[in-house]
Amino acid sequence: MATRTRIDGVATDINLIVNRLLSPAAQSKAVADFARNAIAEADATNKRVLGRIPPRTVTVNGSQGASLDSVRPSGGSIIVEWELISGVLVWISQMLRDRSPIGPSGKYRDSHTLFADDVEVPISGQIPTADEYVFLNPVPYARKIEMGKTKSGRAFVVSVPNHIYERTAKDANGKFGNIASIKFSYRAPENTKIVAYVPIVRTIVRDKKGRITAGHSAGNTAAAAHERALRVPAIVVRIRGR
Repeated sequence: MATRTRIDGVATDINLIVNRLLSPAAQSKAVADFARNAIAEADATNKRVLGRIPPRTVTVNGSQGASLDSVRPSGGSIIVEWELISGVLVWISQMLRDRSPIGPSGKYRDSHTLFADDVEVPISGQIPTADEYVFLNPVPYARKIEMGKTKSGRAFVVSVPNHIYERTAKDANGKFGNIASIKFSYRAPENTKIVAYVPIVRTIVRDKKGRITAGHSAGNTAAAAHERALRVPAIVVRIRGR
């Protein structure tokens, strides 16, 4: 008889053939032991990649938290789901901190902020489910640290390499691209939220010879200007398959 053991968190689907000569209890134990080994291997892989073992839930025969040994030998199931996104976000947060210039106050290093669907959330707490996660630094000189230059032409910051957010986004996408889409971008923080993007529609009027004779912008230009003035470098994370 065949019992399907699914380890969903690592996208593995395993068919385990259980010896027909075993008793039902022995068959359940064989399936449970197989699942334990698969879970241990997945935990080791996740720890190697993420630097920690992410939280996981185990569902046996449709009952969350049930013992692995309670799996039915015929038609039973074991589903293990790892909450991988928290590990990705923790890794990005730590890299941003490690790559930051410390400065006299350490304010920039300590100000990296995480948003879940445009609302600020603590990286050290329970991270809520969201369609989009955004890291940014709201200090007013964040853009200068990222890529700014002094009047002499040298980088604004010399104690560490600049393009901190851009480099971290690239490295994170290379490391976790199979889990999430991770991109460098810009966002506009205000208080504990992110200001929504406001598009500006520009209309150009040309004469019969194609020369521009007039032009104007439509939409809420004041709101658009406000949003653009607040923009800082950001890392945008979206979970694949969500």
